[in-house]
Amino acid sequence: MRALQTLEPPPWLGAKGLVRCRQALDGKLVRETWKYSRLPKVTEALIDADVHQEPPAVALPPEAVLHRFDELDAPPEMGVDLDRYPLAGIAAARARAGWMIEVKQTPSRPLRLHAPAAGISAPLLVQVAPGCRAEIEQEAVPAKEPAEFGAQVLVLSLAADAEVHWAKAELAPTTDRWSLLQAHLHRNAALTLNHQAAVANFQRHDLNVVLSGRDARLSSVGAALVQDGGRLDQQLVIEHASGGTVSRIKQHNLAAGRSRCTFNGRIHIHAGASGADADLSNRNLALDPSAEVNTKPELEIYNDDVRCAHGATVGQLDAEALFYLQSRGLGPQQAQRLLSLGFLRDGLAGPYAERAAEAFAAHFTSA
Repeated sequence: MRALQTLEPPPWLGAKGLVRCRQALDGKLVRETWKYSRLPKVTEALIDADVHQEPPAVALPPEAVLHRFDELDAPPEMGVDLDRYPLAGIAAARARAGWMIEVKQTPSRPLRLHAPAAGISAPLLVQVAPGCRAEIEQEAVPAKEPAEFGAQVLVLSLAADAEVHWAKAELAPTTDRWSLLQAHLHRNAALTLNHQAAVANFQRHDLNVVLSGRDARLSSVGAALVQDGGRLDQQLVIEHASGGTVSRIKQHNLAAGRSRCTFNGRIHIHAGASGADADLSNRNLALDPSAEVNTKPELEIYNDDVRCAHGATVGQLDAEALFYLQSRGLGPQQAQRLLSLGFLRDGLAGPYAERAAEAFAAHFTSA
């Protein structure tokens, strides 16, 4: 793609960063993980999209300090795997600038981050100091005008004994969007993730969590409603790189109408991760025969002393449950709505849970 040749890498990416990105775009790994989404189309949209340089947050608590990358003495270490996520390098080259939030002490209130629906947001690095406990809330802001594409790269670094609860809501989508959240957890660090989404267009969510320190822990609970015509592609890579690490993943997806929902969850147990404990569950409901659901849990294990479990289901609403509710006086649509909302609610947690439940309920009311 000729436009890629004209991009210049930002300092933190390194002189050869974009060369790696261009090579990775044609590599087997990236082609496989993008098999259900149009990578060339997304790449072109990323190159053509507008760029936002605004700060990712305002009115931060005093315990958190915001820096621009160009204000730092040296480029920050982002730690993004460009061979797996080459679009992160392209987004960084387009944005040029970047932001870093240092959480030096346990904040007195949650950090609220902006998530513009359209345009490329400058990369954001959040560093949490040892022993700090922070809550981060991020809600996608609908575009004021119809837009083509949005993108955001977020990197989270948790020092030893730090704990973070990160909640994200995308409940009023107005544009196609790609996002990457990459997290690095050191010794005894803990990360809790909650993500709720209502998808009416194209959404691609990449998540890479590296449990690099002993006894690091990850818990992720999410729910997504893919509306008629929507396309959702979720790609998770959880790496147990040290001993005693624990991960728990639960994702509920509901595909309505002529939608497509893809989930790929990969658990990678490294050779030195003795005593690692991983559990991944992805449950999917297809409300319409024309809905397409693709789910693929993966385990890659290089250590015998581990506990791993994974499961995925794809189904429709239970006929007996529907009959029972209708026998108690509910109409067919009411019964379907009740069971669908119950399924989604099982994947709701965190500060946006009730708002997400209302958004999901509104969809079935207007359908």
